[in-house]
Amino acid sequence: MNNIMTKQVNINMKLQRRLSVGLAATTLVVALLFFAGSVLLMQSWFAALVAQTRLTLESFVAVFAISVIALSTGAFVISCKQRSFLGAGLLAASGVIFMIHPLTIFMMHLMIHPQMATGHSGVIPWGPILVVILGLGILGLGVAKGIRTARTAVAAAR
Repeated sequence: MNNIMTKQVNINMKLQRRLSVGLAATTLVVALLFFAGSVLLMQSWFAALVAQTRLTLESFVAVFAISVIALSTGAFVISCKQRSFLGAGLLAASGVIFMIHPLTIFMMHLMIHPQMATGHSGVIPWGPILVVILGLGILGLGVAKGIRTARTAVAAAR
């Protein structure tokens, strides 16, 4: 009886690990799609094509941001008691990739409006700042997962 219960727990742990790594990998794919889509939206031909569908830039960002937040949180929660450097790395990479394009937009905006750096401008791009904060949160989940995994691995080795 005890052997059957052990096998059942091992199967559940494997499924949990696969699901958490799958969610983290999906988070990375969505972050890459966000990056590619936001770069393409800077091109006039693609922006005109998207405008025909009556989608706005805000709705594009909102759909991807909510998707990435939900997927990364799900991956972190499901893998809470699991050791997985792969899941941690995927989450951290997703956070970094999610932040790259908004950071470049913010830096370009800062170069165009240098008075913003001194705090004398009312023109502050809140959209990229919000996406960078969300990306830092996802990066934080990956780092926290990596630290927890490393500590668990060291404790198990002793």
